[in-house]
Amino acid sequence: MEDKDIIEFIRQLENQVSKEDAEAIFVGFGEVALYANKDGYLSMALELMKCAFEETYPEANLNHLFGRDSDFGIEHLTVDKDQLRMLTS
Repeated sequence: MEDKDIIEFIRQLENQVSKEDAEAIFVGFGEVALYANKDGYLSMALELMKCAFEETYPEANLNHLFGRDSDFGIEHLTVDKDQLRMLTS
């Protein structure tokens, strides 16, 4: 499968997954647990798959997914170690 085919698959699947119904919650208790409903896991997977491709990486965003009940979310997705170092320094 070529990159363009995978990107097209992501686009098609995005139209099938409801962002409005997607729910995810991180809970920290010394360890971390993740709860998500079906649309939540699918939405997370789609956003993470976007990170694999230069064309779709700028669109990748998980901010919509983690609500008030979540102990934390994922504000930054990066594919560059230097950018990660800048964010965490």
